[in-house]
Amino acid sequence: MKKQFEATYGKTLKGLMVTINPIKKRIMKTHCIVHKFINIQAIEILKNKGYREVHTFYKSYVKELNNGVTWADQDFKSSNHFYHHITGTGLYGFSNALTEFNKYYKCALRFVEAGDLRQAMFYFGAACHLIQDATVPQHVNNKLLKNHRNFELWIIGRLMSDYSFPIFNEIIKQDNIEDYIKNNATFASDTYISHVHIKNKEERYRKVSTLIVQRAQKTTAGLMLNFYNEIYK
Repeated sequence: MKKQFEATYGKTLKGLMVTINPIKKRIMKTHCIVHKFINIQAIEILKNKGYREVHTFYKSYVKELNNGVTWADQDFKSSNHFYHHITGTGLYGFSNALTEFNKYYKCALRFVEAGDLRQAMFYFGAACHLIQDATVPQHVNNKLLKNHRNFELWIIGRLMSDYSFPIFNEIIKQDNIEDYIKNNATFASDTYISHVHIKNKEERYRKVSTLIVQRAQKTTAGLMLNFYNEIYK
């Protein structure tokens, strides 16, 4: 009965979202600039760590990669991009980031098997979007949702004003790809708890955003290695 109610609740919300979807699409390009930035930084990390062939491969498909990372947020698919760091659940009535990540990653692999690397990279970009979202505290703790948009806009504002989040030439690679979502969610929660005491919002946002963007870069580079190895194993 509970699951049936959740499904009905989710459908009602989705119906409401359709009416405001055109507005969201107009801001999509700006909104996803952070994800595109993270992808490009991750590709640079691969080069700096000596993975020249892997770097060249992803650089040649960066357009498809970033098209996928943008598509992942369209038509309110972002409602499924939450993953509670303890319960593993998403928003009430919706799917969750781990389920969607697995779906996109497997879809990318199917296109690899079919010989369509461009489409494979599109869905791989969508999968990258999910592990990047999992580094954001508001995506792993529903109690923080009221501050979600303000925090995102703050980061976008810094990127648009030429602030460069520094690259730390480290790769975090997981043997089990599901751990990218799970461990990033734990990291996001721990990062929030470690900085919640800072009263100055500007200082708190700066410290948290630097840590989570770096984490997103490192883990995206790791996932890129996983996927490359799947293609050329």
